[in-house]
Amino acid sequence: MSFWGIVGLVLGAAVILILLFAFFHILFMLLPAIIIIAVIIWLINHFTKNDDYENRPSSSNGNWTNWQGNSVKPKRKKARNVKTKDVDK
Repeated sequence: MSFWGIVGLVLGAAVILILLFAFFHILFMLLPAIIIIAVIIWLINHFTKNDDYENRPSSSNGNWTNWQGNSVKPKRKKARNVKTKDVDK
């Protein structure tokens, strides 16, 4: 490799390092603003969403309610003639 090839590689690496430094410098300068915007968006979402815990479906008893409040049973059929094997054997 010639002298000018080595100089070109060193200059190319220097340009890449300068660009990376500038990118991270800008990122760290904008980090407080990004965090504040994220917290504001989270607070708006947290206080404006409508959580009705009473209207959520409960899978513990197998009965679900649709948006009209009617009781709906799951459409899955129970398994028939199923045999299981022990894993350790």
